[in-house]
Amino acid sequence: MSTTESANTHEFKTEIKELLHLIVHTLYSHKEIFLRELLSNASDALSKVQFEALTNDNLYDKDQPLEVKVSIDKDNKQLTIEDTGIGMTEAQLISQIGTIAHSGTKKFINELKENQDKAKNPELIGQFGVGFYSVFMVADKVTIETKSMEADAPAVRWESDGLGTYALSESERRKRGTAITLHLKEDESEFLEKYRIENLIKQYSNFLPFPVMMEEEKVNTPEALWRRNKSDITDEEYKEFYKQVGNAWDEPSHWEHFAADAPVQFTSVLYVPKSAPYEYYGQDQEHGLKLYVKRVFIQDDCKELVPKFMRFLKGVVESEDLPLNVSRESIQNDRVITKINKVLTKKFIDGLKKMAEKDGDKYQEFWKQFGRYIKEGVHGEMSLREKLLPLLRFYSTKQVDNPTVTLKSYAEGKVTDQKAIYYAVGESIEQLRRSPHLEFFTRNDIEVLLLTEPMDDLILNGLEPFEELKFINVESGDLELPEELKKEIEEPEVSEELTALKEKVTEVLTEKISKVRFSKALSDSPCRFYNESGGMSHNVRKMMFSGGGMAGMPGMPMKRDLELNPEHRFVKALSTRLENESIADQIKLLYHMANLLEGNVDDAQELAGLVLPLLR
Repeated sequence: MSTTESANTHEFKTEIKELLHLIVHTLYSHKEIFLRELLSNASDALSKVQFEALTNDNLYDKDQPLEVKVSIDKDNKQLTIEDTGIGMTEAQLISQIGTIAHSGTKKFINELKENQDKAKNPELIGQFGVGFYSVFMVADKVTIETKSMEADAPAVRWESDGLGTYALSESERRKRGTAITLHLKEDESEFLEKYRIENLIKQYSNFLPFPVMMEEEKVNTPEALWRRNKSDITDEEYKEFYKQVGNAWDEPSHWEHFAADAPVQFTSVLYVPKSAPYEYYGQDQEHGLKLYVKRVFIQDDCKELVPKFMRFLKGVVESEDLPLNVSRESIQNDRVITKINKVLTKKFIDGLKKMAEKDGDKYQEFWKQFGRYIKEGVHGEMSLREKLLPLLRFYSTKQVDNPTVTLKSYAEGKVTDQKAIYYAVGESIEQLRRSPHLEFFTRNDIEVLLLTEPMDDLILNGLEPFEELKFINVESGDLELPEELKKEIEEPEVSEELTALKEKVTEVLTEKISKVRFSKALSDSPCRFYNESGGMSHNVRKMMFSGGGMAGMPGMPMKRDLELNPEHRFVKALSTRLENESIADQIKLLYHMANLLEGNVDDAQELAGLVLPLLR
């Protein structure tokens, strides 16, 4: 009865024919997924028989080793996946294979049709058991030989070309379990290559709990490191696993291994690389962790598992609670994944806090590589801001060797009646140390944070006061200083000559300057730019609006506010030369000097034209 002639032919129902077509042509993004589906089904069958063996003394073929065998027959263009699992009776075969999605099929087909143009992966719960039919993406005929664990149940053979009918007959198989043989299509010969199959096994099914064998050799690694007890894992094992999951050649900086049972169950190993990845400006960088469900690989860069600012992490997350779409190629937008994200993020941040407290040097190395990501999180993740603020580290006028200043340590070192956390933004620490903006603060022993990344000003300017201290850029027109220090920077009464100079500077630089004022805040420098209106600093305005503009907007004129030091000899000398023919050029030099003191050059050709006559 095992011949085709004696087989009973069954015809799929009309909606199942339609479903088969959709599965083969629209459901899966990558056709090699069929192997993952078959190995996952085999693993499930082995788990079931393993459980039955605990209580069922009449289990058929009880002494068989629990394993999966994958074999290739190049001559006949066949690929076979065989397990020693629970097997199936004829009724079970018809129920589990012969009728796909026997309840809700119509609804499933309609939803699949609606989604196929929107995305490769329709968001449908994987309750229909359709994974087996992915084989018809690569095979034009499939044969199943299965023997149930029930001793008196005959073995069954199932065969179909996936076009509308399947045939059932008695099988000559005597071993418990199931063998699925794919008769591959002419253009699918890649799946007859041993290296290709081995790579797919390692990619998708490496951590199945049972051995996957090829030519008497085990291909997979049944023991998933993240499922083991932390105390049983050596540092070397963690480092080797990092190289495997992170596709890396070096060692990680450190790692966090933790499990959670509430509010959601999952296990994970997170790694921090030694160096930050190189990212192109504006590039949508791939990020995320490897996602496994029941040890089966689902997704390589699962963005939903961590916030974007944690995209530098490598590692693995596994959960048995995750709902998948019907093709099991990606997760659904579900509360479970949101909960995992929250727990992962909290545990990782807590781990960084512990590192900072227990090993300051190690945290310094982390900060130098990944500090910009933490600042990105402070800026973009409002719900995490309070947790991330203690992780921030800064250089300052009192600490220029290493970025060790915290917001808390800054607040503890404030002067009497200080109302703000002051910061300066520039291209380098060396340039900032010589900035005229710092002269007043250095003279009065007020610490200033030194920032060198373009977004720093935008980030700090958007923060709520820390311990009642506002964040103020030192170029601001209103520094909200302690009462006894305000008088030092109030605009002083000056001579008629200096008043006339102020008017002349305003006239000559009308295209470049909005306002001119005198101040005694400066001690060594003749001038500086300041920001009269406060709010968005010049640094941020320049970054967002200069050049080609922002979001297609034309470049905005970058007028500055200029502050003059009435005690500086160059300024005093200018006030005596107002009738001199070269006064306009000398005032322009004053403007360029303010730029140079900030580390910038505006209109290099004009500057060169002003300097050359002086050299002559």
